[in-house]
Amino acid sequence: MASSSTSCRDYGLQQRIAGSCGAEVTAFMRCCDASDLTFRDAFPSPPSSSPCAPAHEAVARCVAQALSSGRGGAYDSCARDFAAAQREGLGDTEASAAVFRRSWACAWRHFGAPLKMLLVTSEAMGECRSSGVPFRDTETANEAKFRGAWAGTAL
Repeated sequence: MASSSTSCRDYGLQQRIAGSCGAEVTAFMRCCDASDLTFRDAFPSPPSSSPCAPAHEAVARCVAQALSSGRGGAYDSCARDFAAAQREGLGDTEASAAVFRRSWACAWRHFGAPLKMLLVTSEAMGECRSSGVPFRDTETANEAKFRGAWAGTAL
């Protein structure tokens, strides 16, 4: 079971993503409804031939932008993929689709719990919106700040 600090961090990140990407997630959700796709199945990995693929690319780009301001750990692991997704044009080529898939895969690998919370909450509410409370991930930033001091220790 996740610790309460991890759960609070996940909730805060979910709120950050919902605040930044609510319109994109809601548009993708509505596209899924109109196209007879299941939002719960299409959100983590949509079929590339789906009519909602461009809407999902918009979600991937927005999530990359929302999470690119963080520091340390998972943020640093995805920084290159997030930066590439922000530079890429939506729906331009197969190469741009590959960039968005790579960025989205990194987001799910390192930020899966907040994205699952976002999926479930959006599905339950029928739209994606945040509580409006700002969130700063100071725990991960502090980890990055002191990582050099911990080098060589048993931690």
